[in-house]
Order: sequence, then structure tokens, then C-alpha cells
Amino acid sequence: MALAKKYDVLILEDSPYRELRFEGEHVPTIYSLDNTGHVINLGTFSKIFAPGFRIGWVIAHTEIVDKIVVAKQATDLCTPPFTQRIAARYMEKGLIDKNIVGIVNAYREKRDVMLDALEKYMPKEVSWTKPEGGLFLFVTCPDYIDTNELFKKAIEKNVAFVSGTSFYCNHKGNNTMRLNFSYCSKELNVEGIKRLAEVIKSELK
Repeated sequence: MALAKKYDVLILEDSPYRELRFEGEHVPTIYSLDNTGHVINLGTFSKIFAPGFRIGWVIAHTEIVDKIVVAKQATDLCTPPFTQRIAARYMEKGLIDKNIVGIVNAYREKRDVMLDALEKYMPKEVSWTKPEGGLFLFVTCPDYIDTNELFKKAIEKNVAFVSGTSFYCNHKGNNTMRLNFSYCSKELNVEGIKRLAEVIKSELK
């Protein structure tokens, strides 16, 4: 926030997963710390209600929101009113909070299953995060393993991941990867980790 104010730049706070917290304390949004209109906060119903609706929201200074509205009108006029009304009614009935509790419990179970599988099958040279929320965890391999190349071999075993370089702006992270535990069943998550572990083991020096 101090840098944003000093150099008069905007912060785009993209928070699609913040409601999906399994443990620990909720972290304040950057927007909540802003008193000068430098933060644009983005949220979405796709992770907490219905992915197919493609409905999100923007919280920002009035002048910024006005410009976003004009830009959106030039793109697609507006988000479909029908799906917006469904989402609004869903919240009016108090159902969104109940739904979040349910999916948080489901995702926590899937996270725990993947963490257990990593502990069981991954070689000791590999480490990973233990996220308190969200849908992903980050894996770090030895420095000499390039996950962009590893990806090609993993695909041959019918398992995929996102190479860590996608999340760096300085061309680093070649030995890292992001894994998702939300989409597949718990059984498939375990099988995926087993296959990925075998691929990594074959690359260890």
C-alpha cells in the first residue's frame, strides 16, 4: 500500500479463493487497508457457487468502476441478468454461506488426501506447501529438474500439472509445479500423485 501511494499505481487484488479457507485466520484484504482508492478487489462466484455462471464482482473507487463499466459495455454489454438474479436470490435466502461451508469441508478432505499421498509416495528430495485454503499446492523439486521438460514425461503417464515458471515474472521456478486437488476424486488424486512420483523418481540423480 505504501508503494502504491508513493508511486500512484493501482493494485489489482485478485481474490477468487479467499472464502475457501480450511484452517488458520482469515487474512485482511489489501482493499480493506486502502483509504486512497488505489486497490481494485476482484471476486468470483465460480469457486463458491456455480462455475458455469461466470459471474464475478469488482470493488473499487467509483471512478475506476465507472471506467470498467464502460469497457465492459464495449465488450459484451453486460453479464446476463438471468444468472445474476439467480445468484442474488441465492444470497438473499442465506444459502451462499451454507454452500461455502460444504465445499470448504469437501476441499479440505481432498487436500488432506493429496498431502497424505505426497508423504507416502514422493521421494525425500521433493517438498511441498501445506495450504490453509484454496485449491492448489506448490511442489518444489531439486534444482536440476526442469518441470517444463518433466511435464512431457508426466503426460505420457496421464498425469498433468502446471509448471511453476507460469507463476514467476523473472524466469525462475523451473524446478517447481502447481497441483490441483479440487477437480478429481480423492482416489484419482492419489493415483495421480503415485504416477507423478514415479516420473520424478526417474529424473533424480
